[in-house]
Parts: sequence; C-alpha cells; structure tokens
Amino acid sequence: MNKQKILSGLSVACLIGLLSPAFADDSKTVMKGWDENGVWELNANGETDPVSSAQFYSEMRRQGGQYARNYRHQMLAGDFTCDGVLDRIAGWVDLDNPDGPFFALLFVTNHGAKDHSEIRYIPFKQSEQFALCVFDETAPPVLSWQENSTEYMAEVMGDADMCNFAIRVDDFMCDAPQFFYSEKPDENGDHWKFFRN
Repeated sequence: MNKQKILSGLSVACLIGLLSPAFADDSKTVMKGWDENGVWELNANGETDPVSSAQFYSEMRRQGGQYARNYRHQMLAGDFTCDGVLDRIAGWVDLDNPDGPFFALLFVTNHGAKDHSEIRYIPFKQSEQFALCVFDETAPPVLSWQENSTEYMAEVMGDADMCNFAIRVDDFMCDAPQFFYSEKPDENGDHWKFFRN
C-alpha cells in the first residue's frame, strides 16, 4: 500500500513536470553536428567525423547490395588514410555475382571532411595480377593491415607522400594484393591504389 502511494505520487510529479511551461525548452539552440531540423549532418562545419558503424553499414548496402551485410565479413577500423580520423574497411566473399565468387573489399573514409567510399571486387583467378589464387569455401582470405616505413614508400611505391598503411588480402597461396590510400585520385577518381610485389 505504501509503495503504491509513492509510485502514484512520482507519476503525478513527472506528469506535472512534463506539462509545466517552466520546464519546457523552446530554445532554438542547435547542437554541433545537428541541423535545425534535428538531423545529423556528417562532417558538420568542415570538421571530419570518424566513420561510424551506421555510416559504414549504409555504404556496405549501397555499394555491395542488399545482402552484403549478411555475409560473414571482416572489418578493420583505424586511421588508414593518415589524417588522424577513424576509417573502416571490410572484406567478404561475395557469392552473388553470376561470374563466380569474388572477394569484395569496401573502403569507407571521411578524409578531409568529405565522405567517400570505394569497393573493389577481387577475382579468384591465379592467372591474373589483380586476383587471388584460390577460392576455399571453408577459409576465406584474411584481411589485415601493415605499416610501412617512409623509405619503403619512396623506394618501392615511388611516392613518399602516400599514406604508409597497406591494406592486405592474404589467401596464403600467392603474393597478397595490397591497397594504399593516396590523396590524389587516379583517372577513375579512386583513391585506393593497388599494389602487388
């Protein structure tokens, strides 16, 4: 009985507090990152936001198709564009393509306060340079990253200004395809440069 009175008293107090104009906040203050309609603006005020899980999975669906997130995927999260902001990269074996299985590699960044995503489909064909050697249903290729020295970037990659983190895809049967971020896009507008030893 005593608990009922306390609970009903608290309910009435909360209801009065919610309806009272003294507690209502009708100010038009807009918090940083939110527009006047309460919608989050990515990279608001020219400041670069880290890539969120929501942004990443939205890009995964847009770039990889509606079933992409259902695949078992590997994700790397870190600063892979050398700008001090979190990027997200994922890889998965895409079985939806009628031309056979491909390893899909999705790069999502907000470099320079501009959201950007790129996807690469790497075939399983030992005869091609831009390919993985063997498709194994039980053991997908492993996605990893590697930090390289500036000397390596200058001597091997030919560009010391390029970000020195390599995103690697290993099937452990042939040399791993690697991708490096470059602020200067290629002729297709892509920032992730392919490299293989």
